[in-house]
Amino acid sequence: MENNVSYDFDREISRLGTGAEKYEARKSLFGKADVEPFWVADMDLPTPAFVTEALIKRMNHSMFGYTTVQDSLYAAIQWWQQSQHGVQVGADWIRLSPSVVTSIAIAVQAMTRPGDGVVVFSPVYGPFFFVTEHNQRKVRDEPLLRDHNGQYAIDFDALAKCFKTHQPRLLLLCNPHNPGGRVWRESELRQLVALCNTHNVTMFSDEIHCDIVYAPNRHVSLLTIEDARDNCIVAHSIGKTFNTSGLNASWVMIPNKEIRQRFVNTQELSHCGSVNLTGKIALETALSPEGAEYKQALVTYLHENIRQVVSRLHTIENASVMRPEATFLTWIDLRAFGPWPTVMKRLIHEANVALSGGTFFGPAGQGWFRLNCAHPRKNLLAATDRIVNTLNGAGLR
Repeated sequence: MENNVSYDFDREISRLGTGAEKYEARKSLFGKADVEPFWVADMDLPTPAFVTEALIKRMNHSMFGYTTVQDSLYAAIQWWQQSQHGVQVGADWIRLSPSVVTSIAIAVQAMTRPGDGVVVFSPVYGPFFFVTEHNQRKVRDEPLLRDHNGQYAIDFDALAKCFKTHQPRLLLLCNPHNPGGRVWRESELRQLVALCNTHNVTMFSDEIHCDIVYAPNRHVSLLTIEDARDNCIVAHSIGKTFNTSGLNASWVMIPNKEIRQRFVNTQELSHCGSVNLTGKIALETALSPEGAEYKQALVTYLHENIRQVVSRLHTIENASVMRPEATFLTWIDLRAFGPWPTVMKRLIHEANVALSGGTFFGPAGQGWFRLNCAHPRKNLLAATDRIVNTLNGAGLR
């Protein structure tokens, strides 16, 4: 598709006074209100104008009462999944949800009972742990391995042993992976599906980052694997791709009728089976040919950001950087520089940069840090250079 619109991703837009968590929480979390934030995984790049214009047009109408879900919204989701990811989705598979984390909670409640095991692959997005534990289920953490390229890999032998020993009922997969940026290959997913089917473990695939994948890598949705369709729940959202996480607009796709009904029944217990008016408008507007053009431009910009950031970070002696195959996040191993709280303080007070600490992603993340690269390039590279200078200048501690 030819991109007919030019997007200025280098334009700096202040988020102060907008209630943005990335900025408003700086003092409470990092002890410094003016530290530059590169932690929360939303973008400091603007939502495209065609989405904001659609929202403004609707806001100019003076009534905001109850709204239905139009068939055109389901059609937009179907079009996006087919055109962008090669997945044919039945309209009856789709359920709206306020967020992917909400959907994880619903899946945990629907597919397991208190005390059951839920498998996660750490390091991984923190709510995989929190939601499981808050619902009185047991986290079965199977830490990822490092392959010969330094990328994460699933330890299938350990996973098979876990299935036999602990008999978990649900597996949470981050596809693509956050924080490592790994794009799971079809062969890996097929092996995972076979194991889960053999041991009657339902799979939940969080595919919120799947639109931001860097060539030659290609996202493989769990829905494209036929053997997975009777045993999976797949979640996506416009939050990452279009920087609309504050609109709380996501969806799940569940091919199996029995699993779908269990999910729906659990949603209805909490009355959380839809999204608000602005979320519906944003979903239908973003998941469109215009949205696909925007996505293409965004991925090109982010890929160059990632390339330059990783190149700079590689100059830090005794540090290790995992080059992401997807997402706008970079995962950095700084264990050689001392205890992670000490390193965090140095980054805040010497480099004036706030990153996500690795312990948020589970025990396997300790000593690692996540850098959000979805910022105007000038600011991003200046912050990266300060990190490099701080760590190279002071040496090991």
